[in-house]
Amino acid sequence: TPFPLSGFHYYFSRNILTDQPRINRVNMGRRSFKDDGGASKDSSRMYRRKRQRFINVVSIPLGVLFIIWLLIQVQHHVDRKMDEKRNRNRAMRKRLHDVFTGKHINEGNDQSSSEQRDNVTKSKYRWIDNRVLPPLDNNQLWWKKFMRILEEAETGRRDRSAFKLSYGKKEMFWEAISDEVGDKGPTVDYTNMDYVYPEPILIPPRGGSYPPLETMKDLFKRWPQDDIDSPPSPFVEMLQHFDFNDPEQMEAAVRYRDLEFPFKVYNIPEIDAAGEKWTDEYLTYHFDRMNGFKRKYFLSNEAKQKYGDIPASSGKAQYSQDSFFAFFNAQHWDVDALGEPPTLDTDMSFDKWAKHARYADAVGLAPDEVHYYWQSGVSRSEIKGHKSGWTMISNDLPSFSDLDGNFFLFEPENQKGIQCRFGERGVTAATHYDGGRNMVGMITGAKRYMLSPPKECSKLGIVASRKHPTYRHSLLNFGHINLLESDDEDAASMPKSEREWLEVSKSGLTIETILKAGEVLYIPSHWFHYIISLQKSAQCNVRSGPHEDGSSEWGGEEHVNRCVRGDDD
Repeated sequence: TPFPLSGFHYYFSRNILTDQPRINRVNMGRRSFKDDGGASKDSSRMYRRKRQRFINVVSIPLGVLFIIWLLIQVQHHVDRKMDEKRNRNRAMRKRLHDVFTGKHINEGNDQSSSEQRDNVTKSKYRWIDNRVLPPLDNNQLWWKKFMRILEEAETGRRDRSAFKLSYGKKEMFWEAISDEVGDKGPTVDYTNMDYVYPEPILIPPRGGSYPPLETMKDLFKRWPQDDIDSPPSPFVEMLQHFDFNDPEQMEAAVRYRDLEFPFKVYNIPEIDAAGEKWTDEYLTYHFDRMNGFKRKYFLSNEAKQKYGDIPASSGKAQYSQDSFFAFFNAQHWDVDALGEPPTLDTDMSFDKWAKHARYADAVGLAPDEVHYYWQSGVSRSEIKGHKSGWTMISNDLPSFSDLDGNFFLFEPENQKGIQCRFGERGVTAATHYDGGRNMVGMITGAKRYMLSPPKECSKLGIVASRKHPTYRHSLLNFGHINLLESDDEDAASMPKSEREWLEVSKSGLTIETILKAGEVLYIPSHWFHYIISLQKSAQCNVRSGPHEDGSSEWGGEEHVNRCVRGDDD
């Protein structure tokens, strides 16, 4: 029979096929239990019994040994995979060191800063690699080739540890300069600059007249991205500004929010209080106290009484070879296939990052020099957990962590935690969109925000394919729009694909605003934001879930879904 001899098959073959009555087989079976244990049986029967006893005695220890061997093989397999991952990460870091300028590798060695700079050859502008920038026409052949390259290059899933620079505790060349120049502050303090604000319009204008938009070309012509020390003066704000302490104006703010129109709110007590509290020493205590050089003092009762006896916060400083920072998913990025990643993580402490940010303000850090961007936040689970487990951000921004809901977090059930970004002069975050409705609070300093509605998505180089490493983000540096008609010889080397994209992007409609300390900016769902840090700053945001329809004037999720897409859609 092709089947195993189950009980039924055995009975069938031994009784039915042999034509022997079942009763006889049963009776024979009964008689077998009354015999002398096999003494009267033939020798073959006794042999089979002895063999079975031997098998029983031997099979148990053999089975145990086999299980032990199998566990050892599994552990060896896991160890081998971990070794492969560590080797991949080491090789990745080595390749990145070869690809990047090499300036960061020499930081902390015995070379002088001038010797380091003499050894670095670096182009004036950083262009986008054609291998990762999608084509304008959403060519499916490009997408298939792109995915094939990733599949061929893929050697296992990565994490961001493969894209990390380790500085250790060595002094960097700029620290000596920072000590010499001191904390002079920025050339232009945007928190005290002259502004012109519009009169409050309590009933939101309809029909596309609000917010008033202009093209990126006109905007950057009036105020170039990297010209941080020469802003328009006075700066004319076009977004509506509402006083948090004025009930009538806040009713208007709710109307604007419900219509998915951007606006700003000021005179917010908790934002002002956080701005007073968030000194560099206070933040260093919360970010660095478990591993910083002041650890002994920070763990003392005196420090706990001064700064709060609450759980420590976490964060990291990202590195960019210039002022431009673009998001990427490390698991989908292969250096051999796609070239250098836009940014790297570092082991820099907050205290050292803050010192570099003060240095950047004092010396007017140039856009083509190394920049750092500190990122932190709290998870949704922290906010939902007991307050005894809350870190500094949750405690100092109660409206952003309020599960009962309020004007800023009006759908707390859909919140995804609080994200905080600490910028230094010149740091530019590539344009991107968030599905959730976004409240952005500026705690200290100031940033320049450029907002574009969902209908402009096709002009911004947004990647809406989940398989692409820059999903939901653009790689375009819009500051390069001014280079399209430039006589600069270096600008002539701009790749054709990037030039074609910027020729389209320059007609994209946008509105700019300077978000300064004490203000909160509302960014509607699926609106794009391009952010330029004007000086050392701290900003946190919280989101309240998506609004799929958006506004009839400026569009919503549907328009974003029509952006550049890959073959996964």
